[in-house]
Amino acid sequence: MANSELELLKQEIDLLREQMYAYMEYPEIFKDELLETSNKIDILINKYITLSNK
Repeated sequence: MANSELELLKQEIDLLREQMYAYMEYPEIFKDELLETSNKIDILINKYITLSNK
């Protein structure tokens, strides 16, 4: 089960990274979205690390 959760987290992180790359084309317009997406990625990476260390 942990492996499936890790895979889902990895997929979600990848999707958020793709969004972030799109926002980076116009950072002055999408400043708030960049910050929010970056925070979400940080949270998911921390969850991923926590689960992978169990």
